[in-house]
Amino acid sequence: MRIGPTRRPRYGPFYVNVSERGMSSVTLKLGRISWRVWSRNRRGGLSSVDLPGRFSYRRESRSRRRAES
Repeated sequence: MRIGPTRRPRYGPFYVNVSERGMSSVTLKLGRISWRVWSRNRRGGLSSVDLPGRFSYRRESRSRRRAES
């Protein structure tokens, strides 16, 4: 089953990720910090931080950590 492209409409500082299956997450972006407020998979919290230059920090997803162990 192929799912179409994800849309990210913006409502002020909030981004809503929407696909054919419905809303998957809501992210609050303030400056250089992105915070996932709500997620269908219940994975909330800090998503990423843009650092000066070409650097950034992104929290590793839980599913990847589980798959590696």
